[in-house]
Amino acid sequence: MDPTDTPLRAAFDLGLAAARDPANRAALRGGLAVTTLDSPWLYRPCPVCAHSFRVGDPVRIGVQSGLQVGADTLVRHHSAQLPCAGEAVAAATRPAELAAFFAGMDSTWPPPAGLALHRLAPGHPLLAEPRGGFSRHTCAVCGHTLRPHDQVVICPCRPSAPMCRIAIHRDPLHGLSCWDAWCPDGRAHHCLATSRPLD
Repeated sequence: MDPTDTPLRAAFDLGLAAARDPANRAALRGGLAVTTLDSPWLYRPCPVCAHSFRVGDPVRIGVQSGLQVGADTLVRHHSAQLPCAGEAVAAATRPAELAAFFAGMDSTWPPPAGLALHRLAPGHPLLAEPRGGFSRHTCAVCGHTLRPHDQVVICPCRPSAPMCRIAIHRDPLHGLSCWDAWCPDGRAHHCLATSRPLD
């Protein structure tokens, strides 16, 4: 018998996980939780949609018998913005209302003059599903995957013929101010991928 596969070890692992992420203590045996800075799944890819888990993401934890809380715990997103949540959650999203909401946010919090922002609509090339063992496209600053409706700055090198397609979040609505942290004056002077001066 494997000494690590005992009820005592499982109880110890559960207690350890609860101490590390106390906000989700009740959900660690299975249920709904919210990702915190202490959650062991933070930054890991969701096994269903392959998007990284961000702080504040609602998740569903499904601990199967025989699995320990930790790296083997089954955690997936439970958000209407991502497909892995299931039909019941996704049905709560209304595209027209979502578009109007984002338009209102953009007019209330406009970008710096001359900064081209892109709201990543479903179907955008930067949202392509990972293939051949590769991961999804990520923000060059925070490392989180790019999701539908994220607002980003795409590298402005050679605007007429973009080369690198590197993106950085500038999305205060989702709490992602990566662009402002990386480029405080709001203007890029170098290619985000190669650091070569812009044309």
